[in-house]
Amino acid sequence: MKYIDAHSHWSDPRLFLKPDFDALLAKATSQSIDYFLLGGISPEEWRNQITLKEKYPQNFGLCFGLHPYYVSDHEYEDCEDALDDLAKLLPMAMAIGEAGLDFRPHIMKDSQSLQIEMFENQIELAKAFQKPMVLHIVQAHDKAIQIFDLWDAPDRKGFVHAFTGSYDTAKKYIDKGFHISIGGAVTFDKNHKLQDCVQKMPLEYLLLESDSPDQAPEGWQGDNDSSSLYQVAEKIALIRNVSPFDILGTAAANFKRLFRMS
Repeated sequence: MKYIDAHSHWSDPRLFLKPDFDALLAKATSQSIDYFLLGGISPEEWRNQITLKEKYPQNFGLCFGLHPYYVSDHEYEDCEDALDDLAKLLPMAMAIGEAGLDFRPHIMKDSQSLQIEMFENQIELAKAFQKPMVLHIVQAHDKAIQIFDLWDAPDRKGFVHAFTGSYDTAKKYIDKGFHISIGGAVTFDKNHKLQDCVQKMPLEYLLLESDSPDQAPEGWQGDNDSSSLYQVAEKIALIRNVSPFDILGTAAANFKRLFRMS
């Protein structure tokens, strides 16, 4: 069985420019992790994604979006121009994202209203282009749910990446049709709320991700890579009292169903 990393940043310069990029990719594929949905950040990063897709067409899925980090660091006019570029590129992408809200003070600065506007614009693009969404929501779940209550979720739904919240919060997204993507955070003993969520949530809404090169599992040394998916699966399997390969396989099947892959 082949497994899937639902969210990773191979297009991040920290990985994209590594001399041993091919070796890192081979490390993952040798462990049967052979498909990677990329995480969109900015117009510059989208170009790196396209380069990877051209070089490794069977391994990488494109996902373009305006990350809340990008929005918080740019003026309104820059974001509007980037949205125009995004609309032109979306036909070639599997999904739109990362899109969402990050209300941590050091990220948000004075950008809350602009983040909300750009998030709502990307929801509309997801509807117009019939694309699933990859959501980045940090310290802003109540606002994100409120926005989906007002605007409705896109027909193709999507998933919340790197989810670390409670089961009650996850259920609000699941009730709207979104999947929940779990990464390295679940491996830390202190994350009782997330582990409770993983124990209770329906497995048919579970995805697995590395979010490499960030968010490594507990005890990981150096930059994270997609092979850490096994450590995430092992922790979830322990919580659910099933095999890690069952978790990996279920998550891959869920991803294929969400993205209509054969």
